[in-house]
Amino acid sequence: MTNWLSDRLDKICKLDAYVKPERIKDSIKLDANENFALDSKFISKIALHAIKQTDLREYPLEQFEDLYRQLSNYSGVDKKYLGIGSGSDQIIELILSIFGRNQQASIFTPTFSYFINRCELHDIALDRVPLTEDAELPKLEFLKRAARSDIIYICSPNNPTGNQFGEKLVLEIIDTFKDKLILIDEAYVEFGNYNLAPHIAKYDNVVILRTLSKAFGLAGARIGYLIANEKFAEIFRTTIQSPYPLNSFSLAVATLALSYERYVRQTVELIKRERKRVFDELFEMNGIKVFRSDANFIFLESYDSYGRILSVLKKEGLSVKAFGDIDGHRGCIRVTIGTSEMNDKFLKSISKAI
Repeated sequence: MTNWLSDRLDKICKLDAYVKPERIKDSIKLDANENFALDSKFISKIALHAIKQTDLREYPLEQFEDLYRQLSNYSGVDKKYLGIGSGSDQIIELILSIFGRNQQASIFTPTFSYFINRCELHDIALDRVPLTEDAELPKLEFLKRAARSDIIYICSPNNPTGNQFGEKLVLEIIDTFKDKLILIDEAYVEFGNYNLAPHIAKYDNVVILRTLSKAFGLAGARIGYLIANEKFAEIFRTTIQSPYPLNSFSLAVATLALSYERYVRQTVELIKRERKRVFDELFEMNGIKVFRSDANFIFLESYDSYGRILSVLKKEGLSVKAFGDIDGHRGCIRVTIGTSEMNDKFLKSISKAI
C-alpha cells in the first residue's frame, strides 16, 4: 500500500465514527427519533402502492419531477429552490466535500454528531461554542467566534437538546454573516415553532436541510432535500448531485407520502401534545433536569441516576439514546416521543429508577 494511502487510512481510523442505534430484539424503540405516531398500516399502504406503480427495470426520470412538484407544494417554495438527496445526511456529505476543503466551521455543542463526524473526515477545522447550561445559544460569543469561520451550522430545532433558538436570533446570525456558507438543519422543523423557507430567496449563502425521515415516518426510505437560492440549487441538482440519487421506489413513496400532508400534520400535533405531557411529568421528578423541546424527543440530564435509569429502562424493554457526559452536561439521555402507550411505559419505568 502506498504511503499516502496508508497514512490517510491511519488518520481516519482515529476519528470518532457515527454510532447507529443498536437494535435490541422486542424492545420499544425510543432512541432514534422515529415517528411511531404514524400508523404502520398507513406506511404499508403507501409502500404497496409505490411498488405497483414502479418499474424497477427503468431509470427514474419523470419521478424526480413528480417529487419536486410535491416538495414545492409542501415547502411553499418554487421547485427552482430545491434539491433532492438520499437523506439529508448525503446532502451534508456532498456540501462539505465540495465546499469544506481547507475551511473552518463554527458550531455550537452539543449538536448533531454526524455533522461533526463529516467535518473531521474532510479535515474541516471546527470551532465549537458550548451552549449554556440551559442549552441556550450564547449570542455574543457565537457571533464573535463565527466571524473567524467560513461555514456556520445551526441545527433548528437542535439535536440532541431539542430546543429551537428564536427566529429573530437565527436571522440576526444570517444577516451578520452574508459572506459565509450557512447551513440550517431543519430535520425536526415540523415539530418546531417556525421555519426559514419563506426567507430563502433573500439570501445567496443559506442552505436549509430537510428530511422526510422524521415527521413523515420514512426513515427507512432515505429521502432528504435542500432549500437554497436558485443558483445553488440548480448547480446542486445538475452538477454536484449524482444523476439518480434516489431509487424509483423511494421516489414513489416520498411523492405519495407528501400527498397525505393533512394526516401527517395530525400526528405531529399528537406528538406535540404527548411531548408536553411527558415534559410536565419529567419536570416533577427529582434527580433529573429536563430540557424544553421543540422536536419529537426530549433531552434530560440524570446526574448520578444515569446508570440506574439505563439499567431499569433496559430491563423494562425500552431503548433510549444514552450520551453520558457531554459538553458540561452530566448523565445525558434523549428519548423519542412515541405513542401514548410507549410514553406511559417510559414514564412508569424511569420513575422506578429515581
